[in-house]
Amino acid sequence: MNAAQINVVNLQFIAVVLAAILTVAWRNFARPQHAAVWACAYGVAFVAWFVNFVMLTFFTANPYFFTAIAILTCTSNALIAVGYLQRAGNERAWVPIYAGLTLATAALVAFAVVYPHRGLRDATWLCFSGVMLAVSAANVTSSIRTATTPERATVVMLVLFAALDFVVAGMGLRQGVDGGGGDLAAFRLTLILLYPPAFVGVGLATVFLVAADLAERMRSLAVSDLLTGIFNRRGFEEAAERAIRNAQRQRQPLALVVTDIDRFKAVNDRYGHNAGDRAIKHFATRMERMVRRGDLVGRVGGEEFALLLINTNASDALDVVERIRRDVSAMPVAGPEGIALTASFGVTGLRPGDTSLASMFARADRALYRSKVEGRDRVTCAEVMEEAAGGAKALTGDIA
Repeated sequence: MNAAQINVVNLQFIAVVLAAILTVAWRNFARPQHAAVWACAYGVAFVAWFVNFVMLTFFTANPYFFTAIAILTCTSNALIAVGYLQRAGNERAWVPIYAGLTLATAALVAFAVVYPHRGLRDATWLCFSGVMLAVSAANVTSSIRTATTPERATVVMLVLFAALDFVVAGMGLRQGVDGGGGDLAAFRLTLILLYPPAFVGVGLATVFLVAADLAERMRSLAVSDLLTGIFNRRGFEEAAERAIRNAQRQRQPLALVVTDIDRFKAVNDRYGHNAGDRAIKHFATRMERMVRRGDLVGRVGGEEFALLLINTNASDALDVVERIRRDVSAMPVAGPEGIALTASFGVTGLRPGDTSLASMFARADRALYRSKVEGRDRVTCAEVMEEAAGGAKALTGDIA
């Protein structure tokens, strides 16, 4: 077995390992469709390297075998691009990819059988592969500024390897009709030395990106409420602490709202826990719809929720919360029971001495308790409550 055959065998092994890793990722972690497509891409790559080995062993430089390898390579790169498009949420964008693959396959067959031209054949599959890698790079992230470190690294790798494909395509085109033109030795040496590392690099970038996505998913699950999809207590507290520190630095207002569903135990007792779960989801959905995109919404207890309204003072928050209160009471929970909900709310604003969420939460919780005591289905502001209490104390002192 010569050096070229050993190299191809190693690449077969790498392709199988990449396909296996991506298959495991797909089967065991919520079955992301793009991971399955990438697994297929490296399965096709294994077939391409296997055919390459057969050609090197039994049919040296056979143009038909080489054309088959080129078609398989184009197919593998097309599947890689489709996977990146799916990851980006462009579900229908695979149509032009497969149309391009069909055209590239027809061109490769034409340059092998109808109009034999080695330079055009090699330039075709290399250019197509370069375009697919460029498409992949363009769909890794919507913004390089907000991209994660694995996403940025993947973009760099894909762009570099796409550029390599285009450079080598130019070298391949210079071969002419029968491979006698240009520097054939340089073209072959470049393919042997640079294309395998590019193949491995793209594969590793893909695997690292899947691993990073899975890690982010696990982190998201750790701070998300499984029933409603909003922050759980841990996630809300972490995000709120960051928002409070930022607001204090920027001297911007914040408002914290603590709320819970009135008489929720009666809903569970009368209609059952499934209806109770629907009520909680309904309540969370109504709140999310009534706040802005950057505001924080979390479920911090069984039927208790919290809102952190960014760049909003306590008086403005009262208007927002009042709209939420009216919306919740006006919209019954979907289902045969027609459950009507009300909720009580406590509101407080960020004060100069607030260095953590705990002090704000204590004030909002006291305001929520006042809403409950005074009849439920109402909003109480801690600042207004304290001001009223201070006025009453001063009046008592004057009378005494």
